[in-house]
Amino acid sequence: MNHPFHGIWVPIVTPFHHGVLDCASLARLAQHLAEAGISGIVAGATTGEGACLTLDELLQMAEVLREALPAGYPIVLGLNSMDTRSATAQARSLSALHPTGLLVTAPPYVRPTQSGIRHHFEAIAEAADTPIIVYDIPYRTGVELDLDTLLALSEDHRIQAIKSCGASVDRLMQLIHDTPLHVLIGEDSQLFAALAMGAPGAIAASAHYRPTLWVRIIALLAQGDLAGARKLAVSLQRATRALFAEPNPSPIKAWLAHQGWIANELRLPFLPAQATTLARLQALDDCLNTEQVW
Repeated sequence: MNHPFHGIWVPIVTPFHHGVLDCASLARLAQHLAEAGISGIVAGATTGEGACLTLDELLQMAEVLREALPAGYPIVLGLNSMDTRSATAQARSLSALHPTGLLVTAPPYVRPTQSGIRHHFEAIAEAADTPIIVYDIPYRTGVELDLDTLLALSEDHRIQAIKSCGASVDRLMQLIHDTPLHVLIGEDSQLFAALAMGAPGAIAASAHYRPTLWVRIIALLAQGDLAGARKLAVSLQRATRALFAEPNPSPIKAWLAHQGWIANELRLPFLPAQATTLARLQALDDCLNTEQVW
């Protein structure tokens, strides 16, 4: 594949310490993920509490990641705004850092028409002049992008991929086989099915947990070992359910804090995960070690 949007990407959490960015922990966690074989990192997305970050904080995160990771390592930055004028201004600021691309959410809350959505993405693509991943997550934004809208957007060479969340099997098949967009699955529980259908990769919050195993699923499928990939995916599915037992990213941050990567600190309205959720993750991790499915 000669495009960057394939493999397992991680929408990295944003570490905080006493309310401010913990740049040292961010750099260390990013290096750990890259060393595990993760294909790229997304900063400021849903899992990164992007809605709770200022533009300056996101720009700071991008600089930290650029310095911490090998030259040319793929980094995508999240952009989420209901106002096109504000979104285009943010896009210009973010694109000045020369990221691999921008992950752009459909305008949340306002529920525009399909034509309005199209104009929103086209304006951002023009302002940023950098590759765009369309973030289609209708259960958060209130709008789903029609297939005709996506086909029209794909005519712009800068709109290259889609992160799909909450899609039916039929819609996933359409996205993968009836559009030229590179489909990155964003619903972690659908990862194996989407990859088996032909999706080139995923942006998976759950890949913070045992990232080498998520990368291994891709490798097994590339080798034609469908049974091995399925066995590993089934084992990781239990951890995925636990990681989403409370609002994302609370369980993921609790697990990473337990592992010593970050402090277990979130910004309101997010709250730390309950102790029972962490205990469940620890028990599942012990089971995974016992099974040795890899």
